[in-house]
Amino acid sequence: MKKLCLFSLLLFLAVSPLFGDFGDILVEADNLHHQEDYAQGRQFLESSLSQAGSGAERAELYWRLARAVLNLGDEAEDAGATEEELLELFEEGEALAEKAIEADPGNHLGYYWKSANIGRWGQTKGILNSLFKAKPMKELLEQALDADAGHADSYYVLGQLYEQLPGKPLSFGKKDYAVSLGRLAVDLHEASVKSGQEREINYDFYTELAKHLYARDWEADKRYKEQKKKQDKLANAATPLEKGFFYESESELQATSDREEARKLLLWTIGKLESLSRPKSGQTADLEEAREVLASWN
Repeated sequence: MKKLCLFSLLLFLAVSPLFGDFGDILVEADNLHHQEDYAQGRQFLESSLSQAGSGAERAELYWRLARAVLNLGDEAEDAGATEEELLELFEEGEALAEKAIEADPGNHLGYYWKSANIGRWGQTKGILNSLFKAKPMKELLEQALDADAGHADSYYVLGQLYEQLPGKPLSFGKKDYAVSLGRLAVDLHEASVKSGQEREINYDFYTELAKHLYARDWEADKRYKEQKKKQDKLANAATPLEKGFFYESESELQATSDREEARKLLLWTIGKLESLSRPKSGQTADLEEAREVLASWN
């Protein structure tokens, strides 16, 4: 194992200088991420840090490192790593994301990946720690949206927080907000795939929206009544997050209940994932989760 790691390190130290443009380094790092080769991606990013010529460039490498470490933590969990080992990885990911923020406070992805690593740390420690970490996660995601109000992934995670957390006075959860945030996340994500900014659809966006709808559990008539009320609230919303709370006022609602829409959406998601000829491990996991969620509703 040590020989293999040494060979990989030497390989990347040799390859990295071949990139004549910093943008080429980012493309290669994203290719490795897309291939789910997170260990090589981490090594490649670490060997490329010396080529970053500005704070903005260092931030691009550090948030990608935070992303790689989080994914390595997920892989380690699947492989049976101890809680201590997982917490160490997510703490490292949080620290790397903080370096990205320090290098370029205007880059929204530093805040996003710091929040993501904090969230995985909380999940690893258990439900009480997840609740304790919810507020700093939310604050970081709001900072991400202040830097980029069109960041789909931030709304996607916020939707999960607002669905899963209890409401006042214990926390800030609200299932109606989760649905609006989930709809906005899906629409922004689809737009980013269509424009080429994202390579492929992440079907878990649809699974999470389906879960939000099922949890809210409104009938068709209430959906329409509440939609009209949200229009004025959206017009008066001041921040990206507040606008996200009432985004459903702009949605074209189906003439159906929340739970009927949720089931249709989940069946569509399962069908899409089942149709993939060569699914990646993440897509296989998404399919398994979607099936489990649907089974739990029957």
